[in-house]
Amino acid sequence: MSVQYQREIFKNEKLRLFINFGGIDSNDSTSRERLTLNLYALNNKFNHLFSATLQYSEIKLIYDSLNSISILKDETLDNECSFISASEDIREIASKIDNVDVSLLKSVFNKIGENDKLTTVLNALSESEIQNLHAAIRQTNHRKALDDLLLLLQLEAGGNITEEIKEHPSLTRYLAKQPEKIFQNWIEQNLWTLGVDYVKKHPARQIGISSESDLIMETTDGFIDLIELKRPKFDLFGYDDSHKSYYPSKELSKVIGQCMQYLKVLEDYKLILEKTHRFKLLRPRIRVVLGRSSDFKEGQLEALRMLNSTLNQIEIITFDYLHQCGANIVSYYDEQLQGSQEGEESLEMPTIS
Repeated sequence: MSVQYQREIFKNEKLRLFINFGGIDSNDSTSRERLTLNLYALNNKFNHLFSATLQYSEIKLIYDSLNSISILKDETLDNECSFISASEDIREIASKIDNVDVSLLKSVFNKIGENDKLTTVLNALSESEIQNLHAAIRQTNHRKALDDLLLLLQLEAGGNITEEIKEHPSLTRYLAKQPEKIFQNWIEQNLWTLGVDYVKKHPARQIGISSESDLIMETTDGFIDLIELKRPKFDLFGYDDSHKSYYPSKELSKVIGQCMQYLKVLEDYKLILEKTHRFKLLRPRIRVVLGRSSDFKEGQLEALRMLNSTLNQIEIITFDYLHQCGANIVSYYDEQLQGSQEGEESLEMPTIS
């Protein structure tokens, strides 16, 4: 018996109770197989009354059971409280909720059911917490949409996107028979990347524009923008060796001419269109989304900047630029959301789709 590890834990006029750890060598080392806990009692004349020896598994069971009882675990609890025998699952949960709002937990445990879990959680949240939760969900959806766009651009560059897209379940919402329609589906579902709040889509054919790849969008204040879509596989510029400068490609010049014709149609039928569709036609903008710019040289970026600065009511946007705009929006609101979670104010996301 290892007397140096003996301790008297109880004493009265009739007996004395001792515990003693055994299986410990002279170097104060032991193992689970050798460690034991001896309990024994002596009367006041030091006559043996009883004894018992517990092995490691039995010692561990007693320790875990005592450690799960709050009034034993926490010495600051000196008032009367309920005594609850906790299961392994309850102990695991309890170890992770020290920093959780107790009122929230009580609300969940008291109300939770199989069919109303979401309602229960929402009822337990404050108004600011619900707004932050909504903002976090939208941020997650926006990041997923940007990942989808990158994958679509990869498929477009690699070959037959109309067939290869079928191999990606996450992209099924954008399925179409034509490549242009695939990207139109993505943009219609993610107009927030354009940074403008569009509230309604108008049929292009009814307005006198016959292209399948055009979107006539009404803004929150009732004005009209036109979004013209082309494929990412689109050469924007040619290079003039003699003047050492970039110029709009033949195909891009055709697109610009097409947009000029659209503006003329909208102007010619302004009064009729406003009366028929009840929107406002005042210097409508045409935003053309086409081509790639991720591999642009500095001169090409400057040429695109100069081109947009000279065009009137027409803006050329590449798919890479559109993705970057979306990434900037997500990054900005990530910072705002982080700040609102650290403080008490809620984050109000813009009402972009």
